[in-house]
Amino acid sequence: MNEEPPKTQRLRLPISILVRGMSAANKFFEEKTLTLVLGERLLITRLENRVELEAELHVTNLMNQVGGAFRVVWINSEAREGGHDAGLELLEAEGNLWGMEFPAVEGEADAGTAQAWLQCQRCHEGRLTSVPEAEDEFIRDGFLISRPCEHCRATTTWGFTPAEEAAESSRGAVGQEAGEKSGRDQRRKGRAPINLQIRVTREKYGTVLEDVCETINVSRNGVYFLSTRNYDVGELVEVVVPYKEGDVTIPVSARVVRQDEPGDSFYHAVAVKLENLR
Repeated sequence: MNEEPPKTQRLRLPISILVRGMSAANKFFEEKTLTLVLGERLLITRLENRVELEAELHVTNLMNQVGGAFRVVWINSEAREGGHDAGLELLEAEGNLWGMEFPAVEGEADAGTAQAWLQCQRCHEGRLTSVPEAEDEFIRDGFLISRPCEHCRATTTWGFTPAEEAAESSRGAVGQEAGEKSGRDQRRKGRAPINLQIRVTREKYGTVLEDVCETINVSRNGVYFLSTRNYDVGELVEVVVPYKEGDVTIPVSARVVRQDEPGDSFYHAVAVKLENLR
């Protein structure tokens, strides 16, 4: 019996990418943007050009110029902060696309998937279902995904329906699923022990300072790194991670949330929370 491949963690890493393909307006586009969430076979990004479900796009990692073919597995039809969130599934890579290994999920950690009320856009059948192709924060008004519909006997477009609009008779199921999801959400907040080079830029006393160091671990919305410099909790900085000297990469705003002092070391362990990735 064939064993399922081990699950790997998804990370919030803002990597500069170039996306090419046909828009929903049937026009070719070429757009530079950032990854929002990155997995071994899935990436979530935000595109100014709206694309169709199941469309094939070409994505190039601008840090190493390696590309790959992706399929649009979900899209948000409503623009958010100037773009449409989209989930892309890797079809074929032209090399080591991201230049890293994604840590395997250990035990039950990160085992949960997003849950949402979805409704078939053709027959209007609704159901509470798992959505492993996305993350909770991206499943909102305008979310569209292709799913098989037993009633229509075809693969149709399904859209997000807020839980409060679901039938009153389903409230018990909603509560049970919400409780289970809440427990999974807590388990998903793990950190991946990945060592990447990071560049931190900050302004102190009217001078712009640059700090190039190494990460200890990376989580969905934060980075923990070692530095010889002292940081202030609450300080606003800009980070580029992963960083490679000579590359032109868009920095991301972050806020310092913690600084630890490892014993017997002159290094500071600094935790920052990534803010708006656009």
